Amino acid sequence: MTETRTTAAHGGAIGMHGIQKWFGHFQAVNDVTLDIRPNEFFTLLGPSGCGKTTLLRMIAGFELPTEGQVLLDGTDISRLLPNQRPVNTVFQNYALFPHLTVAENIGFGLKMLGKPKAEIDGVIRDMLKLVHLEGRGDNPVTQLSGGQQQRVALARALAPRPKVLLLDEPLSALDLKLRKSMQMELKRLQLETGITFVFVTHDQEEALTMSDRIAVMSTGTVRQVGSPWDIYDRPAERFVADFIGETNFLEAEVVSVSGKSARVRLSSGAEIPATFPADITPSGKVTIVVRPEHAQAGAPSPASLLRGTVHEIVYLGTDTHFHVRLDDGTAFTVRQQNARSGHCGFAKDDPIGITFSDDVAQILRD
Repeated sequence: MTETRTTAAHGGAIGMHGIQKWFGHFQAVNDVTLDIRPNEFFTLLGPSGCGKTTLLRMIAGFELPTEGQVLLDGTDISRLLPNQRPVNTVFQNYALFPHLTVAENIGFGLKMLGKPKAEIDGVIRDMLKLVHLEGRGDNPVTQLSGGQQQRVALARALAPRPKVLLLDEPLSALDLKLRKSMQMELKRLQLETGITFVFVTHDQEEALTMSDRIAVMSTGTVRQVGSPWDIYDRPAERFVADFIGETNFLEAEVVSVSGKSARVRLSSGAEIPATFPADITPSGKVTIVVRPEHAQAGAPSPASLLRGTVHEIVYLGTDTHFHVRLDDGTAFTVRQQNARSGHCGFAKDDPIGITFSDDVAQILRD
């Protein structure tokens, strides 16, 4: 997968350098530096209270940084008012005007900018087509579904052609099926418009589905920035590995290090290779991560890297999760795609052996 597009005629590169934000004695953002590229779908991902929405609000101008700079295409916009920035925001509750029609909502920002009526009408037609709401321009927004209202909010925000579109958890109020559909729509809109999107969410699947790059945040700091593949398959630290998807943590001891790979000994005595982040040199006791889908379950044998007992079996339709209690007491999960027969091959309390290939284990930064 290509990590991201690096050029776009529309611009919209954002730099956040040394950003700190205090609310009284509470530090919401702690020394964050980020560079968001033009024409990029960039996601700020993390749990509630991690500072992601505060960062978004500082790009929008609704909050001012206590320290640091916010740059747009190299220009410092840290102290500009929101209406002085070529940036628009789509809020969680859409903030549509209930007394206006769909078309009037979409054209509202252009009208406030004093654009000619002919130009406004042309943009409204383009936006209705872009968000697949042709023929609905005269409808009151109160007659639309939640998904349609979200499309109107997106069209209104895109109509003035901002350099950056900020999205503050805009899918959280939708049901699961519609939310998945709108994930694809948002990515399509970003690609078609060439506008830089900065998306805030606590939903890992949303971030992995739509983003060119993701910044994972915790307690006001950025813990890792990378492509969805980087974040999921090469987490740099335990928080990132634990927050993104389901994973297994194993204690191990480093036997040797060669280049970017180490050889580690598991509690079972088996030795396996493991990669590690470039900024550490592992030694002694370490924690390694193995994703459930990268492990294979079978009858215990000399080839088993780990052994244990099936504690619980969870059938999920497309796959089955085997929750295993290893011989040393550690919990371990194996995810296995289901066969047509529907028989998983194990029962609760069965002995089980676990293997995984040489390229899946990774040592985590403390």
